[in-house]
Amino acid sequence: MLMVLLQVLWSFRLSYNTFRRGLFSLSDEDYRWAIFRAKVPAWVFRIFNFGFIALAQNVLLFLMALPAHHALFQYDIPLGTSDYILTLLTLCNFAVQFTADNQQYAYQTYKHSRPADNTRDVAEQAEKDKESTAYGPRAWPGARMEWSDEDIKRGFITRGLWAWSRHPNFLCEQLTWYFQALFPILASITGRNALADAAKLDVDADTLTALWPLVPPLALSALFIASTQFTESISKGKYPAYEAYQSRVGMFSPTDTLWKGLFLRARGQLDKVNALVYGQGAHAKVE
Repeated sequence: MLMVLLQVLWSFRLSYNTFRRGLFSLSDEDYRWAIFRAKVPAWVFRIFNFGFIALAQNVLLFLMALPAHHALFQYDIPLGTSDYILTLLTLCNFAVQFTADNQQYAYQTYKHSRPADNTRDVAEQAEKDKESTAYGPRAWPGARMEWSDEDIKRGFITRGLWAWSRHPNFLCEQLTWYFQALFPILASITGRNALADAAKLDVDADTLTALWPLVPPLALSALFIASTQFTESISKGKYPAYEAYQSRVGMFSPTDTLWKGLFLRARGQLDKVNALVYGQGAHAKVE
């Protein structure tokens, strides 16, 4: 029941973010499909449409419920320390993901509130900015940032959580389902022993059997890596500074961002890349 309640809370966050972005329309499709369709022969897209969109994604959705199904057979095991820790981690993860969503929504709303020709009445625009609940002082906590023309010119967000991860929302999405998988694993002695054996690379058939709830989130991670690479290939073609962003900030992990910073510093390129990615104004990243 605890796992299901966390999934319901996750669904509320996802539904809210989807609704405010206007993505519930049955007539619209993911913008990436149109681009992918234009890049490949028609017969390739038909195979992809059947094999991945219609089949593989639905199989993955089915698999995501398996950890909770596995937990149903642990009805004789009471809630333990691991359950409380995983619940706390999941709630913190939701908060971070919600903040990442809000920061991106605030940036995109601010960006699209500006005329394409950059001609606007300054006073009128300032009043609109003040009244906006998507960005500015009335936005959600964590997304109340002062955006600049430099941010708009760049074309993509590099502030807040997005200064440390190119896709912090995707990172949190994956972590959500890893936490779900760990609920049934850590609840049993067999599962805890299997994790210990796997950490020591002592893997046998019993270990794999005990750790099978990790298969769904691992499959989801593979999907995220592949789809994100395609998404970034589109962004790289649209925004000149995106390649610098890739060289400076990790795709998912903030740890990668730290290593990239050290690498660029060693090569004497950190200041130049930081200027491209974070800007040179008051909001430039300082290390």
